[in-house]
Amino acid sequence: MRNNLRIFGLIFLLFTFSFSHAREKIIVIDVGHGGNDNGFSIDGFIEKDLVFEIALQIVALNTEEDVKIILTREGDYPMSLKDRVDHINSLNADYVISLHINSNEDVSVNGFDFFVSAKNAVSEKSNALAQRIEKTIASEFSSNGIKNANLFLLKNVSNPVTLIEMGYLSNPKDFALLTSVAGQNKIAEVIYNSIK
Repeated sequence: MRNNLRIFGLIFLLFTFSFSHAREKIIVIDVGHGGNDNGFSIDGFIEKDLVFEIALQIVALNTEEDVKIILTREGDYPMSLKDRVDHINSLNADYVISLHINSNEDVSVNGFDFFVSAKNAVSEKSNALAQRIEKTIASEFSSNGIKNANLFLLKNVSNPVTLIEMGYLSNPKDFALLTSVAGQNKIAEVIYNSIK
């Protein structure tokens, strides 16, 4: 009887330990620009504000208890690329998504663009992440595919990372999507579904 109690107690402790120490998935969303760095601006709509609104909506959509979404900035303030990278690398994230919005002199250019760096130590995992996200987003929006870009953040973040340009402010269709609450919510929903 006593041996049975000991065995039961050991099983209970192991069961409790395994669940209490289960690691939650950490997703970092790098909110592009901020402070005096506005990014692109058209007709009073500013990239830094639009990406922040979409990032906040992604966080609001998260109902998963084992998923934690962390933003690199939670307000409108400047953050150097080095500070961004250092902060991201301190968070031990499962993966990182950097949100931006594009612009082009040719107003017909539209759609989402995805970027990874071949010079990143985890470039294969970054590619796999980008492919997964691009596949989900391409089912809802126009996609221009995944490209290589040796940007500072993409090269130096130590976790799988991709940068998403969520359309072109210069394109009328993308502009309407990016600047409306309904459009922002749709973008946030599709991105969230691709990463949760």
